[in-house]
Amino acid sequence: MEYTWKDEGAAGSGIAAGSVLLSAFPSAGLATLVAGHYMIRALKIPRVGRFDSPDIAPIAVVQGGEVNPTVRVYGRKDLGLVLSEFPPTPPQANALARAILAGAEARKARMIICLEGVVPHPDEAEPEKSPEPDPEEHIWAAFSNADPALQKTFLAARARPLEDGVIGGVSGALLVQSIGRPIPVVALLVSARVAEGLPDHRAGAALIETLDRLMPELRIDTKPLREQAEQIERVLRAALQRRPTEAPPETTPPGSEMYG
Repeated sequence: MEYTWKDEGAAGSGIAAGSVLLSAFPSAGLATLVAGHYMIRALKIPRVGRFDSPDIAPIAVVQGGEVNPTVRVYGRKDLGLVLSEFPPTPPQANALARAILAGAEARKARMIICLEGVVPHPDEAEPEKSPEPDPEEHIWAAFSNADPALQKTFLAARARPLEDGVIGGVSGALLVQSIGRPIPVVALLVSARVAEGLPDHRAGAALIETLDRLMPELRIDTKPLREQAEQIERVLRAALQRRPTEAPPETTPPGSEMYG
């Protein structure tokens, strides 16, 4: 399977040389999709491209009355975002990574940042507890090439270097395929929680805030995302404390939209 990056929109309206390209595919807590969709709305980034393949699944994503392909590109001169709500298979992930790298090189992007959510390992010495908000989300960064200056930039943005771990999917494929190539690839990982199938808005906000520190020109207010996370957590804690004989509430959790 091979993918082709196809531009859309008027000529010259897409991603320019020197831009940063982000990728957001489903991962733990849907934090990547929370961050991606929120950035699209907050920055009003238009769709400027899509990924096509003869073997792509026959699925259309309808949002706000607009029909979208499964893998699409949003962008402006200094920023691009490749996003999909569907997790790719391993062959698809490798093919998508090749297409993303080729597209980034053709557009002379200066860096690719892969957004990832990871589930933190529980402390085996601690008994299982009901989910409580973590006072601080943990952010790590994994680099395709050992560039001390780049690593220092991410450390200043409060992303700690990942010493040991396994990264799969499109992000893992991008990291491996970019070794020795001119455009650096960085996987930005956030600790995310998976609870009741709801997205982790707080982890999504943490990803955006880290990007804000890396690229101050973004200036995205994440307060609404964090407030939404608090609302969802209050409902979940109440549900966990409810006796099994009690009927569940009739209303849905506040702010339980797909991605905020």
